[in-house]
Amino acid sequence: MDTPEGNDTVDNEKNKDVKAPVVPKDTKAKAPAKVLGHVLTKGHAIKLHEGDIVVTCSEPGFRRAGLEHPHMKVHSEGSLTEAQLKMLRAEAKITVIEIGG
Repeated sequence: MDTPEGNDTVDNEKNKDVKAPVVPKDTKAKAPAKVLGHVLTKGHAIKLHEGDIVVTCSEPGFRRAGLEHPHMKVHSEGSLTEAQLKMLRAEAKITVIEIGG
């Protein structure tokens, strides 16, 4: 493959100050999350992983905790704050189902 200069070599003098990103040694690739179950809705299955939160609402479009709620939504771990979860758990129109541990 030709470089922009028209030859197959790269001028190392131009690239000597370019450094590779530093990756901490203790960083490990996470294994894919284990599927603990499924929610079957509208002809397809939504995978549930540990830490997911299923929120159902008896009145779709209802707003609580700064969110508009459909009939059912799966929120990934960490996407809702503790303050939001507290409000959702206290609301009669909302059901909160926490998956896993």
